[in-house]
Amino acid sequence: AEADRFLLTSLSLIAEDDSHEITVALHNWATNYQESGRIEKAIEAYGQALEMNRANPQCDPLGLSTTMRQMGDCLIDNGESEKALPFLEASLLLCKEHLPEEHLDLALGEL
Repeated sequence: AEADRFLLTSLSLIAEDDSHEITVALHNWATNYQESGRIEKAIEAYGQALEMNRANPQCDPLGLSTTMRQMGDCLIDNGESEKALPFLEASLLLCKEHLPEEHLDLALGEL
């Protein structure tokens, strides 16, 4: 509950037109939920972060990849493996497009 209050405060301090910072805050909020076992809330917050990322023509593709991967992880944790697969595949594709071949994220994605 205290973490939620701090996260809401941080969102309120971000300029309304700074979609990148809002996306980062939503991602961090989702990660907090995920790490505290509140998977449904994490899925909701990652979904909001993904919407903001997709609407931003200058979004960071690797940040988007991370959010997609973590959304996939949450869906798996929630027993929704079939829903997770498109997120995980899209995350891996973004990594392949934007990281060097020898990068650890690509090696882990190939397992």
